[in-house]
Amino acid sequence: MKAGIRYHDSDKIEKFLSNITADTEKARDKFLRKAGRETKKAIMRHMPQDTSNPRRHDGRTRLVDDVSSRLVEDKSYGHKQVRVSGTRTTGTLWHLVDGGGYKNRRATNFMTKAMSEAESKFDSILDIALKEEFG
Repeated sequence: MKAGIRYHDSDKIEKFLSNITADTEKARDKFLRKAGRETKKAIMRHMPQDTSNPRRHDGRTRLVDDVSSRLVEDKSYGHKQVRVSGTRTTGTLWHLVDGGGYKNRRATNFMTKAMSEAESKFDSILDIALKEEFG
């Protein structure tokens, strides 16, 4: 028994295969941006909020008003990732609020709660990003 394969339109196949990496990178970036926005929203929902005054008595901004989300590239390997964190003014206080300590002895665990909420939506975000890119 003989089997053979004939390639018709091999130029189209090569063009399709060369475009896969570019399309995949676009889908990855869309997914990371949407996942970062969703994670930021979840952190802001679960973070303890002082609703009485938008600025604290010592002049610092509230933790919930100082959350940033950005797409960064790992310098050593070149992998892209989303970093959701506080900025310089409040970022150093997140671990104290999350784990309890200093003045607030009660642990809030807002990061764990927010990540578990956001992770449940990542599959649907990935499906949407892939459908938008590949149809």
